[in-house]
Amino acid sequence: MFDTKLYVYNLLKNNAALVAALGGDATKIQYAYPNTFNALPVVTYRESNNTPTDYWDDTPVAEDSVVAIDVWANVSTTALSRLVDAALVAAYYTREYSEDVPDPDTKIFHKALRYRRKLNADDIDSI
Repeated sequence: MFDTKLYVYNLLKNNAALVAALGGDATKIQYAYPNTFNALPVVTYRESNNTPTDYWDDTPVAEDSVVAIDVWANVSTTALSRLVDAALVAAYYTREYSEDVPDPDTKIFHKALRYRRKLNADDIDSI
């Protein structure tokens, strides 16, 4: 099984435009859920699915990777979502889901994004 979480984290943290939009703070790219809601914006990532698709001598050599990226902010998530999308699309991911999930009680804007890509070991080694 490939470490797609590390792969996606590196894609995001190495994207200068995205990190700049997060105030130059790559620690605002976090696993699964924001560490705190007092320091937004935050981009979170997690693996939604990772299924072997191709085998060589009974060993998986390619996997279908589905990752969830969520954008959390006190203002519109559009600009950050576009930067996330550009970073993932540049790495050959396809966006298959996007939804605004605002919380009217807290006034937190939340954009849920889902991406899919077939990965092999060479892809993982390249970043």
